[in-house]
Amino acid sequence: MTNAPMLNGALHVLEAVLDVIAQHPWLVVPVAVVMLVGVVLASPAGGACASRDPRRGFTVAERRAAFERAGLRCEHKSMLWHRCTNTPTQGDHIYPWSRGGRTAMSNQQALCPFHNSRKSGTVPTRIYILRLQWRRRRYFPEEVSPRVQWRPEAATWSANDFS
Repeated sequence: MTNAPMLNGALHVLEAVLDVIAQHPWLVVPVAVVMLVGVVLASPAGGACASRDPRRGFTVAERRAAFERAGLRCEHKSMLWHRCTNTPTQGDHIYPWSRGGRTAMSNQQALCPFHNSRKSGTVPTRIYILRLQWRRRRYFPEEVSPRVQWRPEAATWSANDFS
């Protein structure tokens, strides 16, 4: 019976929410839209393609170019903090090669060993890709596109699509 007061409190909150909805039914639509947008942006960026890129690793020259275009800083940035200040030493597939991501400069990010091991083979969310592309506009050379293209037939997500 130790959970009874907590359950009772939750029921009171639920009753209050249902009462507000009954008085203002139009509130349901904007709340539903916000929830739907949140779910879509937090979902994985796309499925794996039918075939894997035969080339697994980035060349030394490609990694060096990725480090240079990132300003010799790790490209990881937490949600509420600044970009990592560590020196990148690893070229990471943004969309993992194991999930069908291609080995191309447009699918490479410069990461420090800590952030690369944390990311591992996880599929990035759409919001992660949009934030990365938005940040890259600040430090990439003008002649280099900040867009992420993880496979040839994949739709690309651009921060410009939402501004």
